[in-house]
Amino acid sequence: MHQLRGMPPVPGPPTRDRASAEFTTRIPLAWTSGVSLRAGRVVLGGSPWEVTLLPQAVRPFARKMFAADRAGLTATTPEEQDAAVFLLDHGIADPLPIADRAVNDVEVVVPVYRDAEALENCLASLQAEGLPVIVVDDASPKPDATRIKRIAAKHGAKLIVHKVNGGPGEARTTGFQATSAPFVAFIDSDAIASPDWVARLRPLFDDPLIGAVGPRVRPDLRGTSSIELYEETRSELDMGPDPSRVMIGAAAGWLPTASAIVRRAAVTDPPFEPGMRVGEDVDLFWRMHEAGWTVRYAPDVVNFHRVRTSLKDFAIRRAMYGGSAAELEMRHPGHLIPARPSLSGLAVVAALSTRHPWIAAGIAGYEFARQRRILGREVPAMVAAEMTARSLWSDAFWMGHLLRRDWWPVGWAVLAATPKSRLARGVAASMMWEPVRDHLLRPTRLGPVQSLALRMVDDASYGTGVIRNAIRKRVPNVVTPRVRFPSWPKKLDS
Repeated sequence: MHQLRGMPPVPGPPTRDRASAEFTTRIPLAWTSGVSLRAGRVVLGGSPWEVTLLPQAVRPFARKMFAADRAGLTATTPEEQDAAVFLLDHGIADPLPIADRAVNDVEVVVPVYRDAEALENCLASLQAEGLPVIVVDDASPKPDATRIKRIAAKHGAKLIVHKVNGGPGEARTTGFQATSAPFVAFIDSDAIASPDWVARLRPLFDDPLIGAVGPRVRPDLRGTSSIELYEETRSELDMGPDPSRVMIGAAAGWLPTASAIVRRAAVTDPPFEPGMRVGEDVDLFWRMHEAGWTVRYAPDVVNFHRVRTSLKDFAIRRAMYGGSAAELEMRHPGHLIPARPSLSGLAVVAALSTRHPWIAAGIAGYEFARQRRILGREVPAMVAAEMTARSLWSDAFWMGHLLRRDWWPVGWAVLAATPKSRLARGVAASMMWEPVRDHLLRPTRLGPVQSLALRMVDDASYGTGVIRNAIRKRVPNVVTPRVRFPSWPKKLDS
């Protein structure tokens, strides 16, 4: 069991057995978007991302599911149930949200501070499902508190008022402790709920190992300011279009409690670390995962969250998110290391930057041989070649990511040195390639210059928060990358 700073350990989930797999005959399952199948037996992707050689017994159902794509299907035999569980537990498949029943075992908690107008819109959106709602006023000033009280009464919500402001985590904890239902939905007061978001997500808990589920949280655009148009495709709360299990190393590395549903039996009391004002939701879901629960991100369901349009607010909020890294690293050692590039990848970038392509080719050849040996002969050579390219690209990506975010002062110095240094130009290319590629694949309605400028502000603001708290709390891990040395494997993996 995982225990941190006096927090009680998260209770473990039930054992996966035949009875616990029965839900796969009722809930439609789909092949997870972004996951590839090669030669009918090798999977690239999942959560966490990995190369998986499917067991013989799993392959027929996997091929059937891959052909069905996002249409979904259910298991019809015990063998298919076992295969379905394997695919779900590896993040290769995901359950499809469907509203197939009335919901009467979920209560909703809404923390609020000051913003009565946003609360009005949030509570109005929640009325569609008619679920019990608890509003926790986190010690708002008197004029705001009066309005909040009136709005809560208007919408039939129970109101709890804090005397002292404790932050959103403590407000959610107060609301959670006032509920009794087996499932509790959290939603921010400045969020707008889809009319059936709880009804669609609740059936996913038929899998008894699922401890929490969250929908996609898109920005609620009310205008065309630069920040809004940037957030439209770059929101920190938007985990993207692909479903995922929530864990370090997965497409969705965390789940925001701006909109999420938790199983009461899968959380501690209190659920959120007392006194932790930022990152408390990340901590909760990581503790659940570490205890053995599955936390799922289900982007087929979408809620919306208000966008703060001021550049100052934008930068402060990003820095606040970055500031949580040190706290989280103290609670989950090793999870917040900013980059883990291999020496091979760094050497390739250096060789190409200094115009030594044959050295880069030699390193790539060595990495290909390593991949062949690691993956084994049953995995096609083309997959080993693809993994070699992915691995080297990932190293360049993480070096660029590090220099844009956690080491942004160094990165900006590299950009300034590009007119005089060939190596600096190569490193700068690795820094800027991902933002440029991202803009081309997911273009904002901003022009490229403005979009990329905001991306640099975004990354630098987050990195400033990381650096500041790393120094204050003496947590060097969050700014210290770990370089991996690619040794020759001693034997084939089975």
